[in-house]
Amino acid sequence: MKIDQKKLRELLSAPAFSPSPDQLRREDNVFLVGGNLPERQTLETLYDSHYQSNAALFHLTFGAIDQFPNGEALARVIKKNFNVHLVGRLDFPASSRLIERAYAAGVDIIEIPLPAPGTGAGEGQDQAKERLQALNVARSVFPRWSVFSTIVAGEESPAVTISGIDALLAAEIVPLVVLSGGAVRHPEDEIARIFTHLQSGWRKHRCVLKPLLPLIHLSTPLVPAAPRNMLRGFIDSIEDRRLLAASDLRRVLRVKEVAESFDSAGL
Repeated sequence: MKIDQKKLRELLSAPAFSPSPDQLRREDNVFLVGGNLPERQTLETLYDSHYQSNAALFHLTFGAIDQFPNGEALARVIKKNFNVHLVGRLDFPASSRLIERAYAAGVDIIEIPLPAPGTGAGEGQDQAKERLQALNVARSVFPRWSVFSTIVAGEESPAVTISGIDALLAAEIVPLVVLSGGAVRHPEDEIARIFTHLQSGWRKHRCVLKPLLPLIHLSTPLVPAAPRNMLRGFIDSIEDRRLLAASDLRRVLRVKEVAESFDSAGL
């Protein structure tokens, strides 16, 4: 991938990318689905749009903890009706039980964003610690490199953001960077340096990014380094199917293993 300078300038002047649990919208080939939305009407809308032009990724934003069952039900119907990767965003420090349930419901890749800079010093540190703990729990449930966290860049120095990228990679968590409104205070070349470092870290740690590429292209200034031809598109399609089949098989085996464990314990 490469940094598109025009897209970088557009992102610097636009609101920060932040999906909502109360909205359903399609941007490019990504469906952004709110976990608080009604199941039937949401499914009908997804059908109408997806079968006119197939989306490459579904991104489900769960609501607050008490609304989790609604998002869980949406995850199940999405995986039942669409053969596509599903990202689930939990914008709170979820318990191990909720993370297990999200995985069993069909979430292929889980996102737990770090708190945005600007939160009160003590409160922000506590939130970050709790979310890092949840991310580590998710790593024990989801396949390797299927857990990611979003870092909001712009409110702090680029050096702080780069340190956050490195810390997540060291913990085998995929970092993704989005820009806040405060990013305009920094020179463009410093912001570009963040994304250059991000790409370098992905390559160094051999992160599995293929399923996330539609979201990366949507929310960052990173774009494909070369246009995709017909052969490349065919190869990518085969690889997508392989990754999706492997993810689905692993889920079936893990859910079966957990169920058998409970049965043997008489629970």
